[in-house]
Amino acid sequence: MSESPGNVQGSLAALYESLQTSVLQLFTDPTQLSPGQAVLVAASALFVGAVVWTCCGGQRRTKVKLRAEFTPGKVYYHVPGPPVKVIPSLTPFGMKLETYLRMADIPYEPMYGRSMGPKGKIPWIEYNGEAMADSGLIMEFLNREKGVDLNRTLSDADKAVSRAFTKMVEENTYWGLVRDRWIDNFDKMQDMFEVTWAVMFFLRSVRPKIRQQLWAHGIGRHSKEDMEGIIEKDLKAISSFLGTKPYLMGDEPTEVDAVVFGQLSELCWANHDSYLHRIVTVDCPNLQTYCSRIRDRYWPDWDQLTKKTKKDQ
Repeated sequence: MSESPGNVQGSLAALYESLQTSVLQLFTDPTQLSPGQAVLVAASALFVGAVVWTCCGGQRRTKVKLRAEFTPGKVYYHVPGPPVKVIPSLTPFGMKLETYLRMADIPYEPMYGRSMGPKGKIPWIEYNGEAMADSGLIMEFLNREKGVDLNRTLSDADKAVSRAFTKMVEENTYWGLVRDRWIDNFDKMQDMFEVTWAVMFFLRSVRPKIRQQLWAHGIGRHSKEDMEGIIEKDLKAISSFLGTKPYLMGDEPTEVDAVVFGQLSELCWANHDSYLHRIVTVDCPNLQTYCSRIRDRYWPDWDQLTKKTKKDQ
């Protein structure tokens, strides 16, 4: 039987009073603490520490091991890898960043592995002996460092639209990809990721955390049908805005094309047999044509990286 609100409040009040007494005793005469009081104080300290750790977790930086020798001005790009048979990178943020590096003609060297960057995520880069994280912030840094401006032809209004699409696909559409892979079609990931059953056993243990992330974001609180409807509207909005243009903002590619290609390339080539793949290939074929255009222009080594042959295509 559950306690009534009055009983719960009384219990909490008694606990708070006992804690106050124990803490006061700790600072005045700790030798007089009873075993029960000592346990209460210790448990409270652990609880407060856990709260502080959680609240300040966003400020923690992961310690990364940097290379001892580097070529000045060269980007060492850390990404999960190596490439798989369907796509050069299975992270859309990796596809985004590497496409940007190619568009901006910035020299880089991919460093395949699972090492996390200073913010505990991947991809990340090493540049002139320093580690940098977050694909968007990395692009902003390299724009300043290298004097790159892929958006130089855009008006302020165009830049605003570009930012809106960037935030839509990375803060909303992306989670449709996450759910499709990790929740709805997890059994297909072994073939896609090209990993052993042992690795899949480990990845299975990650799924509860993925569910928590979806729930914390808010989009994971929707039903499967509602969420698919939301993501479909996102993709159709991109398709409608793109229309018959070669690139999102016109005749030449800009930064937002690297961002959107990063997300859509996963749907075109790595998420077969899903509603996401159907939307970008059947319902909105201009999105697949758009992705192929960017791939052909900036990824001439795509087949070499994915070890595709004409027979495979």
